Amino acid sequence: MCGMIQVRAFVLLGMLLLLASAQRTSAQRHRDPCGLLTDAEVRAVQRQVPTQKIPSEQPAGAFRFTQCFYRTQELSSSVSVALGVPLTDNKRSGPRDYWRAQFKREHREEREESDEKKNEPRRIAGLGDEAFWVGDPVTGALYVLKGDIFLRLSVGGPPAQAEKIKRAKALAVYALKRLDTSGPPNRSP
Repeated sequence: MCGMIQVRAFVLLGMLLLLASAQRTSAQRHRDPCGLLTDAEVRAVQRQVPTQKIPSEQPAGAFRFTQCFYRTQELSSSVSVALGVPLTDNKRSGPRDYWRAQFKREHREEREESDEKKNEPRRIAGLGDEAFWVGDPVTGALYVLKGDIFLRLSVGGPPAQAEKIKRAKALAVYALKRLDTSGPPNRSP
């Protein structure tokens, strides 16, 4: 009888470990920029199917900055999705500090005046907690803050800035539906 209890306890422990592992994998996927958009979503917006998803990570100091380049056959229609994810639970560090420095007027005033005039952020309504478009008429990126994570999305394609913003917003809506901003941040193994 004692052996049977040990076997049941061992099976239960194994099931709990398996469940915990599966939940972590699912949460990591929702913080993986290559998992935030489907091929069909990119095709619907860019009129091109991604032929390759190229992940990368750049050092960013107090936060992880991961990126996915959704390469399309016509390179100029490709999409770039990046995430700034905190390394710790401290909400006063990492992506939020970066966000404040980039988009809050009192912090922007500390930068050189020429930098401020060159790429003045444009507020975009209806996305995440806060969103801005940064760029010039040729290039640019949509930044969206949701919780303690920010999303940066840029699209290739038409030269008109208004069309780029429209396409970036459409893709951001899809990505934000999958982005996991709950719980403690995931760390790479």
